[in-house]
Order: sequence, then C-alpha cells, then structure tokens
Amino acid sequence: MKNNKPHNYPKIGIRSKIELAKRLSDCRNPVDKIKGLIDDVVNNYDQYWIDHARLSEPEKGKWVRDASRSNLGKLLKLISERVLTPHDHMVPVFVFGGLKKRNHKTAVEYLLGTRRQRIILKLDVTRFYEQIKSDRVHQFFLQKTNCGYRGAKLLTKLCCVPVGAKDKPENYKSIGRGFSTSSRLAVWCNLDTFIKLDRLIRKELKGKDPRIAVYVDDIAITASRATKEDLIKLYPKIIAILNSDSKQPLPLNNKKTKIITHTGDTYDIGGNHLGCKGFEHLGIQMKRNSLEVGVKTKSKITRLKNKHKDFKNNTSLTKSLQSLRQYENYITKNETAGLKSDR
Repeated sequence: MKNNKPHNYPKIGIRSKIELAKRLSDCRNPVDKIKGLIDDVVNNYDQYWIDHARLSEPEKGKWVRDASRSNLGKLLKLISERVLTPHDHMVPVFVFGGLKKRNHKTAVEYLLGTRRQRIILKLDVTRFYEQIKSDRVHQFFLQKTNCGYRGAKLLTKLCCVPVGAKDKPENYKSIGRGFSTSSRLAVWCNLDTFIKLDRLIRKELKGKDPRIAVYVDDIAITASRATKEDLIKLYPKIIAILNSDSKQPLPLNNKKTKIITHTGDTYDIGGNHLGCKGFEHLGIQMKRNSLEVGVKTKSKITRLKNKHKDFKNNTSLTKSLQSLRQYENYITKNETAGLKSDR
C-alpha cells in the first residue's frame, strides 16, 4: 500500500504583519481593518483568552483555552482558515483530526484496511499540546514554511500561551489547547516524527497490511494476522521514535496503551488480559466491512429510548435522542469508496 500524498511542508510565506493582514483580508475586511485587529490582539492578548473551567483537567495538567467571542478568537479563526487550512491536502493520508474532511470516522475507516483478522494497538500521547513548545512552533514557521523572522515570531505569539493555569503559569509557552489553529500546528510540528513512525510499522509489519492513524493525540496501528506478541515487540521501537527528538519528545501514557484482537479480547502492553471489550477505536466499532457506534453510545441510545417511552412530550429528551440517531446514521453510512475489510 503506497502513500501517494506529498510530505511537503506548506509554503505559508508570511514575512511581516502587513503580509499577514493582506492574507487575511477580503472585501468586507480590508487590510487596514485586519491590521488594526492584529495590533489590538497583540497589545491586549492576555485579556482575550481564559481557561475553560468545564473542559480543563487540572489534575492531568491539561488546560483548555477559550478565546471565543473575542478578537483573538476571530483572528485565530482567520489564520486557521486562510493560512493553514489551504495546505491540508499536503498532510499524509494517515493523519486525521482537526483537518478538513478528516475526522474520527475517516480515521477509523482507514484503519479497517483490506485484509481479515486485524489487531489494533492503541496509543495515547501524554499532554500532547503541552509538549509542543513555542520554540518549536517558531522553528516550524521560520524553517519549514518560508516565513520571515518577524512573520514567524508574530504567528507564534498569536498561537501560543503559557503552560499551566492562567493565574499560575509555568515558565514556557506551548500551542493553546482549544485554539482553532492548534490541531493543524500540532500535526505540522510533529510531522517528521509521524512519518518515521509510519515507515517503522510498514517495515516491521510488512505483508500484514499495516495501517497507522494519527488522530491528534490518539495513535492507532492495525495489521492483519499479526499477534499481540508482534505488537509488544514493536512497542519499544515506537517509544524510541516518539522520544527521538530530545527537544520535543512525545511520551506515551502506558496505562492507556491497549492491544485489541479482532475477537475483541483486550490486553495491556505487558500482555495481561483485560477482558473482551470489542474491536473499537475513537468510540466507533470496527466490523468486517462496516462501522457501528461504540458500546457507550449504543447504551446511551438504549437508555434514551426507554426514557422516551415514558416521557414522549419531553422536548429536550426528544432532541437528544434524534441527535444520537443522526450520529448513528452518519457512522453506519458507508461514504468511503473502497471501505473493505475481511476482518
């Protein structure tokens, strides 16, 4: 299986504030207006973002930033849409999440492969966004995208925030978890590492239809007729690649590392059996030639159906059930040509 997508970096070519303003401008938002927006955000940056109380997980060192309904949020959205998104087609086919037409469903479809009796190795990168420091973001813009020093520095300043709680920041910055630019920057700043990982599994699992899908901080590897011993043996090599960049290692959460066979039997990375939990990734069950919603979603639909029988006039309950059914229809609908697997 060949990956025909180019592994080039986007030629963004922003050399100064005025060039960024020109790139973001249109008939409704002329250059001078955008330039004023940039100046305002730079001068009042810390006033335009907060920690999202509900989505943040302080106990895990994860702080989601909220810049919505602010000038910073407006500016980041423009940068995402007009500076980063046009280059989505250049990202390798095995990278998903936050990219145009590459959501969690397409990631799981890709993992199905074309051969039967598949096995999956599920990996989770610890504090993924926090690992991508502002120095690496600046280096990416300056060295990989044809940006000038001032342009790279400006883009980095707009896309990065101090790590930790806003009122108790740490002494370095990383891309802002929750910002509209972050998913794409996370991909580009780690692209070399992800490509090395793809090459590794193609080499080590050659002849077994290996697939890797990188979905933000979730990485999954599937193969046909491979054993759990094959994946356990592969694991240290995966860790070595993810930690090969001393300036930006990507440590894995061993507790979340799982191996699942096509029968649903689940093992930890030590080979210990954890039960039969179903062949599932990103909340989606992988069947032979199709997808189904995961166990949790199915259970939720069943509970809502039972409640709805007794409270048919409950508008909120009806809308929730309709929303879940629409999601289920979307997941089960085969929209991808060539979605075949004899698993």
